[in-house]
Amino acid sequence: MLTLPDQKRSTLNSSSFILVLFFIATVLLSARPAGAVAWSTLFTAQDVRDHLASEQGRQEALAFCRKMGVTKVYLETFRSGYQADEATLKAARDFFRQAGLEVSGCVTTVGVHKPTAGQFVWACFTNRQTQERLEAIFRFTAALFDEIMIDDFFCTDCQCSECAAARGSLSWDQYHEKLMLQVSRDRVLGPAHAVNPRAKVIIKFPQWYDHFQDRGYVPDKEAAIFDRIWVGTELRDPASNEWGHKQQYEAYFIYRWLTDVGGAKTGGGWFDPYGTTPTLYLDQPLTTILGGAPEVFLFHYGELNSAEFRAQAEALASRRAQYEKLATFVSDWSGVATYKPVSSDPGEEDYILDEIGMLGIPEAPTAHFPEGVRAAIFTTQALGDGELVPKLLRLLAAGGTAFISQPLAHRLNGDPRLAVPAPLDLDKDQYLKTLEAGGGKLVVFSDALPHTTHVDSQNRVEQLTPELRSALEELRRKVSEFTVTSPDAPPRVAIYPLGGRVAVVNYTELPVDCHLVGLAGMAHRLTQLYALDGARLGPDGLMLRLPPHAVIIVE
Repeated sequence: MLTLPDQKRSTLNSSSFILVLFFIATVLLSARPAGAVAWSTLFTAQDVRDHLASEQGRQEALAFCRKMGVTKVYLETFRSGYQADEATLKAARDFFRQAGLEVSGCVTTVGVHKPTAGQFVWACFTNRQTQERLEAIFRFTAALFDEIMIDDFFCTDCQCSECAAARGSLSWDQYHEKLMLQVSRDRVLGPAHAVNPRAKVIIKFPQWYDHFQDRGYVPDKEAAIFDRIWVGTELRDPASNEWGHKQQYEAYFIYRWLTDVGGAKTGGGWFDPYGTTPTLYLDQPLTTILGGAPEVFLFHYGELNSAEFRAQAEALASRRAQYEKLATFVSDWSGVATYKPVSSDPGEEDYILDEIGMLGIPEAPTAHFPEGVRAAIFTTQALGDGELVPKLLRLLAAGGTAFISQPLAHRLNGDPRLAVPAPLDLDKDQYLKTLEAGGGKLVVFSDALPHTTHVDSQNRVEQLTPELRSALEELRRKVSEFTVTSPDAPPRVAIYPLGGRVAVVNYTELPVDCHLVGLAGMAHRLTQLYALDGARLGPDGLMLRLPPHAVIIVE
């Protein structure tokens, strides 16, 4: 119980009392039990202007937060060239705090000053006036908030004349990396901490993990200098040409991979309603929670409360309690170690790692070479490690198995350090082969297998030929020596081992019946722990029955 001395109690005014209550509420909110998930949302700078400038607007926003279970809000000070009014920001901040919500700030670095000469909406951060404006924005924001999120777009691909003169003999990737780290230290972190020593600055990484190096993102170095990192777990309609036929597994892969990069600094997952139906929108919180995000960030109030996307918000509100229960089962992630070094180029295998996960092959993403494991997955991205072959030899010498994609095998073919009895390349119309190498095994698989998870613009997937089906079954048999998989699930059914439990999600548009095989006794009778959307365990204790977009957890 909180008590105050008599002489101080007599001078305690109402505003001080409110601050004390806010402090207590903040402590209680931060002391969440293990496995709990919190919900947050953003008010963009334009939302602040359009929805939070009046008492009525603030009350409506609070009602939305209560409905969505939101316990933390982020108030954005700057976006697309517009800086929100200071008085409105303060009024909104104090209003939400008094209502018992946590409040942080946010900045989106679009329209800062000089735009990039590249292909998107980013800024030219070489330009001095851009840097000075950026610093002013963060000084302004740090004076208002003790925590500041930076949304996507704190990156650049600019190759204008100023940038060309400044980069000297560096490659463009090297220059953009150096520039963004310098700007982060000198124009963001330094000024923010000078204005407010308590300020914590978060960098949110977008979901384009295979192309960070093209845009100045350096997750390991940025995680080292920023106070925290955040993860974009946005998904879209996988049949969409506009959105690039994204795989739902991507949200899981990027969250686990960036957690490996950022460690304890890794915060929550952030997604939006764009390119989704209500059903596809729900794949985002589901997969974000399966990835382990302790805070689920809903972008953003103005859109989710609009006629265009209100159905997505309503769908989530109706499922929130079930997702919170789901979170209590999520921990102890495992799978086959899947190696993607930081700043590694995908070559011809953009986001192939998401497709592998959609084959029902559980991945344990890592930015560090997986020393000491029994098996690991390697694709072209692994060549970002200049010491890949010596490390691979150590894995093989210890009796390990390396699953190698055909494009990577082609690049490794003929390397005299890899003593193999036959060429690594697959023969024509061959989808899989296994070679003894260095005391271990190399399993080379064709990218035609993961590509079977692709959904076209008519919402069709490639039908498995007898040859493809046989190769996929064989690949899964080999994987089952090291983790749990399904011998009979179609592509786009993902499997998430969680210690002694397994979550299975049907991301297809058709009902699926399937089994599990592999470690932890999965060939024996199972127990259903949790199910959503009509998923159930068959009466034999072995068959999983999953309607479209359903999830089940068994042990």
